[in-house]
Amino acid sequence: MRSTSPFTRREALATLTAGALAARTTLAAGTPFRFSSLDHLAIAVDDTGKSVRFYTRVFGNTVLKAKANPRHYVKLGPNYVAMAPPGQGQASQVIDHFCPGIVGFDLAAAKRALDQMGLSYREATGVGLFVPDPDGTLVQLWTEDSWSLVGGTAEPAAIPSQGEPLIRPTGIDHILINVSNLEKSTAFYEKILGPVINPGNGTRRTWFSGGGSNRVGLALAGPGEKTGIDHYCLTAPFDRASLAKGLEAAGATIIQGDVAAGIDFLDINGIHVQILPPVRA
Repeated sequence: MRSTSPFTRREALATLTAGALAARTTLAAGTPFRFSSLDHLAIAVDDTGKSVRFYTRVFGNTVLKAKANPRHYVKLGPNYVAMAPPGQGQASQVIDHFCPGIVGFDLAAAKRALDQMGLSYREATGVGLFVPDPDGTLVQLWTEDSWSLVGGTAEPAAIPSQGEPLIRPTGIDHILINVSNLEKSTAFYEKILGPVINPGNGTRRTWFSGGGSNRVGLALAGPGEKTGIDHYCLTAPFDRASLAKGLEAAGATIIQGDVAAGIDFLDINGIHVQILPPVRA
């Protein structure tokens, strides 16, 4: 993990107002996609059952299980995380991809837009398009509120209750992606997400709107760091001492974060998760 001085919560959220403005501005600028939020993310894990038990202990028991494969979907407030074993040749114990939800998603229109931008993509039956960034990190382009569609191919999972969840997320705040070439990656994400929302503010990271107040950040990978999605961040009310104790009991490892008001941990797969308190109006 990058060794840096912590952000305050105020500094970490300084781009949110700009992000909301950018979400409106991108439409006027002719960006082909309008996003409502970061709809979901997916993790590739070796042991789906173990991962589901951990995530339900931390976030609650609203879980769907795919009817035809071991994929599970765990609700994270209005969003969710999908988890399944990696495909052949794919990495495991990683965040596999993220999906900003497109308002009024139209598959044919999305394909035309990507073709016009000269971006390669893979169509996946029933779940939209997958677009690799310059380092191969996958962006899924699909509909907003895809949880309502997942129910067509999945059913409620019979997960034994583990008591009151440790936290109740209010949503995804951001994801951070480590990249090998900031200029190339910025140009790619500008095509997909619209303009950078923090121009000239001197922050260490490059931020885009993921829809609403959600953000997608880029950071130049440091020595020894892998490219790909570094972490995801949820918002939720929490008490630091009790949450840290509960996470450790569930098998997580508490780590040093870069936002003073937040708490960071590695889940049982070693995936970095950050929790921030909700923004107060």
